[in-house]
Amino acid sequence: MFDEACPSMFRNCSTCEGIGGIATSDKPDAFTPVPCKSVGTAAEMKAKGIVPPVPMFPKKFVNTGFHEVQIFVKHDPLCLVQIPASVSNGTHCYKPQEGTFNYDIENVALRIDYLRSKTPLPGTNMTEIFHHIDSYVHPEITKYGIDPVPTCLCINVGVGPVSHDWAADAQYVGRELLGVEFLDNTAKAPLLCDHFVKGPHHVWTEVESRNIVRLWQPYNGLEIFDPAKWEFNVTEDLRKLDLTCRIGAKACINPRL
Repeated sequence: MFDEACPSMFRNCSTCEGIGGIATSDKPDAFTPVPCKSVGTAAEMKAKGIVPPVPMFPKKFVNTGFHEVQIFVKHDPLCLVQIPASVSNGTHCYKPQEGTFNYDIENVALRIDYLRSKTPLPGTNMTEIFHHIDSYVHPEITKYGIDPVPTCLCINVGVGPVSHDWAADAQYVGRELLGVEFLDNTAKAPLLCDHFVKGPHHVWTEVESRNIVRLWQPYNGLEIFDPAKWEFNVTEDLRKLDLTCRIGAKACINPRL
């Protein structure tokens, strides 16, 4: 239930608060907080005449340095059913993944090429191409562990890829020096970032480029976009599916029924 007085809703979040980090299990000590140093709160930055623009995704882009730790309630022993939520009760899966984030909201398409995705089997990784076209997602698993298991389901989630301006009404928290996870030399050279919050969603933009570099939502996930690996001249058709997914699309699942 929503409660304005509840700190978890981040109504009065200040710099270096609610910023999260890398979690690996539900245990309290299985968590590495992100290094953070406050540069100035929203009020302090405004007093200096600095009011940064709100976070925005470009309408088309590719980021080849995408990393995430997806957090979701455990529905099966192999953590295959990845349905992110925002609840702390129950047992959760913590799934580190990395690859390429391809985005084209003008054609209502998103494709994430997961080149490495951790599995519960020791020493093994899953490869997956996650297609989100219109209101349908097509998780194409090309390899699970050491054996190829090509399969591609079709699920009607009822909503398209996230809008490029979803954080247009986010609240500015302030400016921080952040040791962003998964990037080279971040401990020695933290990024100067502006921190925004919208409900439970935290967003960081790099001050120099204004690009989104980090997203965090408790019990949902951590996403990192390498600031050095953005491309904007997108020509690939992200709506194109291979034969496996086209066959799977003939019998889509509607989880809402």
